[in-house]
Amino acid sequence: MNGEVPPLRDNFRGMKRSIAGALLIAFVLFSPARPALAHGGDGGANSDYEVVVTGYSGDATGVVVRSVDLGSRIELERTTAKEVIVTGYSAEPYLRLDSKGVWENFNSPAHYLNLDRFASKTPPESASADATPDWRLMSSGTSVRWHDHRTHWMSSTPREDVVAQPDVERVIFPANKVDLSIDGREASAIVKVTWLPPPNKTGWLMAISVLAALLIVGLVLSERLRRMVPVLAAIGALAALVGQGSSSVRMLLATAAVLIAAAALRSSRAQLSLVAAVGVAALSVARLEVFEHEFIQGVVAGGGQRIAISVALIISSSIVFAQIVAWLSPKPVPAAQPAE
Repeated sequence: MNGEVPPLRDNFRGMKRSIAGALLIAFVLFSPARPALAHGGDGGANSDYEVVVTGYSGDATGVVVRSVDLGSRIELERTTAKEVIVTGYSAEPYLRLDSKGVWENFNSPAHYLNLDRFASKTPPESASADATPDWRLMSSGTSVRWHDHRTHWMSSTPREDVVAQPDVERVIFPANKVDLSIDGREASAIVKVTWLPPPNKTGWLMAISVLAALLIVGLVLSERLRRMVPVLAAIGALAALVGQGSSSVRMLLATAAVLIAAAALRSSRAQLSLVAAVGVAALSVARLEVFEHEFIQGVVAGGGQRIAISVALIISSSIVFAQIVAWLSPKPVPAAQPAE
């Protein structure tokens, strides 16, 4: 071999130092944080409250009632009933669905109390349980969604027992009622509200850190695995797209990362794969909220988003830190040529 030393053996010590440094950076980036408590059930991007319509009291034939928007709203669909009236908190007529569409009574106190999550707006004197209804047509459809204070915890702070033991499931309201009048028949939708413990963020991030560390080592030491970087970058970008929730801006950025990764896969240009990985890593770090709440808005459920973001973090961080290792590793020195 003319006195030449294989590059891997010649630089092994320097490579080990580089790997250790990259793994330290990865650990700092993904260091576990304490699970956060957030109400999150106000129609936002996340929630730790499960809101379920468990059934009906009375004869509810002709309607379907369900919880939507992570429990922030109730949806009522008129199917075979001719007229449905949703009553407000003072038993006043609040919403009406009939053959012409959906109507709202602007003299109902519920109209004003439902304008925000905490019923902070005081109804005017003209709005009372005894006032003549002021029906206004809202749509010509057969269904309506509204925020109803009977179906959620009315505070930004969880209940005391939840605060004391956030990892314990608690039934907040076992059987709250949303009262209805269906073709003159009295009925109610029964709603159950349950606090569900948020995911174990520490466990998720520790698992991500370990798997990312293993993949970094593999990318550094295996030439065969390094040749798969464009494929890995494409998989990571697709996973990031799945895990971006309901934000159109994040979805657009993730789509751009997918396109860059696809271009890298087609052209086998390592620089494009690295660009895609950096973008995916940034988007995924910005989505760590998926590890903090049980329910997350998005195309897929919260559990699916957690898996997707985990895959995106593992792959993108590994590609980035493996490249850092390559930059930091000492380059082999060419053997000196014998003097003539």
